[in-house]
Amino acid sequence: MKNVRKFYDCSTAHLPRETVEKMEAGLWPSVSMESDFGFLVHVPEKVEHLDELKARGMDCPAYLIIIQFAQDAGCDYIMFDRDVESVPYLQEFDW
Repeated sequence: MKNVRKFYDCSTAHLPRETVEKMEAGLWPSVSMESDFGFLVHVPEKVEHLDELKARGMDCPAYLIIIQFAQDAGCDYIMFDRDVESVPYLQEFDW
C-alpha cells in the first residue's frame, strides 16, 4: 500500500543520556521530529550510510546498533519513546 511506513518502537532507555541530550538540543541531525515522549529518527536505507552518520557526529555505539537492528527489520523510522518497555537484547542505560 502506498505511503505506509514501518516503525521500530524503542525505549529511550536504550540510549545513553549524552545522546538523548544532544537530540533534545537539536545536535543530532537524523531526528525528524521531537515530542515530550521522545524522538522520531529516520533509518538510512543502507548499512554503508552508517559511516556517514559517524562522520556527522552520530557515533554513539548504542544508537548505531539500534539503527542496524531497524535496518535488518526493514524499518523506515525508529520512534525512541520514554514509555516503551525496554527489551533484553539491547543495552539499557540507567539515567
